[in-house]
Amino acid sequence: MLEEVGIPRLVVGGLGSGTGKTSITLGLTAALRARGRTVQTFKVGADFIDSAYLAHASRRSCRNLDSWLLGPDGVRRSLAHGAIGADCVIVEGAMGVLDGHGMTAETPESNPREFPGSTLEVARLISAPVVLVVDAWSMGETAAAAALGIKELDSAGSVIGVILNNVPNDYRRRVIEDAIWSLARMPVLGALPHMQNVRIPELRTGLLPLLQNPHVDEAITELGAAMARHCDLDLLERLMEGARPVPLAPRHRAAATLSSDAPVRIGVAFDDAFCFYYSENLELLEDAGAEIVTFSPLEDAALPRDLGLIYLGGGIAEAFVPRLARNLSFLESFRRAHAHGVPVYAEGCGLQYSARSLRTSDGTTHQMAGLIPIDITLEAGTLHTGYRDLSIATASMLGPVGTRLRGHEFHFSRVLSGADCLDAAYTMHDCDGEPLGCEGWTDPLMLASFIHLHFGQEQELAGRLVAAARDSIDQRTHATLAGRGSRFAAPV
Repeated sequence: MLEEVGIPRLVVGGLGSGTGKTSITLGLTAALRARGRTVQTFKVGADFIDSAYLAHASRRSCRNLDSWLLGPDGVRRSLAHGAIGADCVIVEGAMGVLDGHGMTAETPESNPREFPGSTLEVARLISAPVVLVVDAWSMGETAAAAALGIKELDSAGSVIGVILNNVPNDYRRRVIEDAIWSLARMPVLGALPHMQNVRIPELRTGLLPLLQNPHVDEAITELGAAMARHCDLDLLERLMEGARPVPLAPRHRAAATLSSDAPVRIGVAFDDAFCFYYSENLELLEDAGAEIVTFSPLEDAALPRDLGLIYLGGGIAEAFVPRLARNLSFLESFRRAHAHGVPVYAEGCGLQYSARSLRTSDGTTHQMAGLIPIDITLEAGTLHTGYRDLSIATASMLGPVGTRLRGHEFHFSRVLSGADCLDAAYTMHDCDGEPLGCEGWTDPLMLASFIHLHFGQEQELAGRLVAAARDSIDQRTHATLAGRGSRFAAPV
């Protein structure tokens, strides 16, 4: 079993959101791939949209490194598992490099300052150097003060240099470069000029989703070429190679993988409307004994046959809601499968699809699957987002009452009616411990919630879902055998 990981790696941090971390990470990934490197990308935090861009640039699934969701051991396991088959690792940070969930209490000067949940914390957990991205468009010598402040607070010495982004001219580049070296004693490892034609559009909630950006390939190619021209790639690679080995905690394989049972089929909705999944969730299900079978609620006429469980993730853009509602044959197939005993795990927009109706922002009400008798409206101006600390309130396919989980919420939805239709799935607090009431709905064949879970946080979580899938197959098989010869026997 792998005991440590020593792959070359680098974290791309920033002074804040909008400084160009994604552009620099995409460009660096493209430039290294052009050198023949196999690059594995990661994203700090619970982000899906940036991760899709990074996966597209690297041609490998991007993974999330989230110290709050996964804990230190989970972060290191995710690094090791994702790095298999890669030559190097590039990690895009989140927000500002120190931004997280607030500083811990003061520690002795001999210990590094702690910034829980931050990019810097993740960099320390995986022993990776950090380059700081600074947007130089409207800044001069002040950039040196910002770099010096980060350096002073980074008492572990993780931040090893600066990359300037959006530089308006050569004069500004020289001014900032000289100031950062003179005042902060940090090297400027690259300086990308202002590139009018390759700006990746942003929405109020983040980047324009990948599938809605027809020019993404041209942008990534241009960013890669710019990184090769304006950054010292040789030096960056040497710095990446200097990352210290990371010791690993053992990763336990679920008991289902040790048995002789054949894999159980778990259906996963995956298309333009359902595309927000942590890639490790699917891999952990496979490790636990699942065969992943994808389907499209947008395009398919019916579910695949012989499923043990249906997994609906997130990603529905409002534009897809009418198409989902018009695919009546698939909706009926979904209802029929659930009625015949196939359990459903739905999170985020999967909950919306499982509801009775969904009202879009233009006031139109669309009939959904109706597995849960609730009505939901989409409200563009009201964003519900943040980390969530969960306790299972009703025993379910995820575990017994009292099981503690951590998740992330990000949606514009509000329940209009039917909130008390089923038992609550969770009691919920925010990451600071403030109570937020109950969340989600559950019954013996359904767990639906607005909260996204990363299965890597609890090594038995995927195994519980696979066990629920296997139990459902067994129960339907027994019911069919008991009812053989009857014209009322339910199909499997």
